[in-house]
Amino acid sequence: MLRTVAATAFFTLLTPAPLLAQTALRVTPLAVDVTAPAQASSVTLQNTGREPISLQIRIFDWSQAGGEDKLVPTTDVVASPPAVSIPAGAAYTVRIARTGNTDAAGEKSYRMWVDELPRPTPSRAGGGEVDVRIRYDLPVFFHPAGVRTELSWRAYRTGSELVIEATNRGSRHARIQDLKLQTAKGNVSFGEGLAGYVLAGSTRRWTQPIAKLPSTSDGTATVVAGVSGSETRQPVTIATR
Repeated sequence: MLRTVAATAFFTLLTPAPLLAQTALRVTPLAVDVTAPAQASSVTLQNTGREPISLQIRIFDWSQAGGEDKLVPTTDVVASPPAVSIPAGAAYTVRIARTGNTDAAGEKSYRMWVDELPRPTPSRAGGGEVDVRIRYDLPVFFHPAGVRTELSWRAYRTGSELVIEATNRGSRHARIQDLKLQTAKGNVSFGEGLAGYVLAGSTRRWTQPIAKLPSTSDGTATVVAGVSGSETRQPVTIATR
């Protein structure tokens, strides 16, 4: 069974506290954000448990298409080393370096997976044990100085879904949290805490069942969200598609 620990640029973990208490692996920082002319950074992997752990590190190109995240293996950014075994109580520093696209005008986005590899478990009479693995999923950003976010919002009904859509026409990602739609008759929450990212030059969508939308007289509402640490409020008209 694989459990994922997702990380954000502000060190928020998208996982319940009990799971964290069971996790021997600690990763710091929980995001990689590199401003040119620098082309590399590092991440420290710490084994707080009593047994050695083996880890695999992979980097993916991260884009958004059709309002959804898309990950593709890449060699434009590499982790060195890509695999490591850490003794109990020890720590290891992994270098994250950019090898391509160094002249890009805007931000380039990646995701880094740190997978704990399963330990061999001897079979037992009457069945076997399921080994639990942990995956840390970290955002990685490389960008020139001076890039900015330029975000716009819209809301609409489509079939049985209520959709909030954010478009980022800027050259810097936006980190979205505590996303909700406020109406005169009540609010629709799209999740507390981290809702995701809107990458530079991309569009991201969030959905909820249309049944959660309170009836309104004029279809007006306000999108409320934390955007990269600051609250934003944008009036919208709920359209129908």
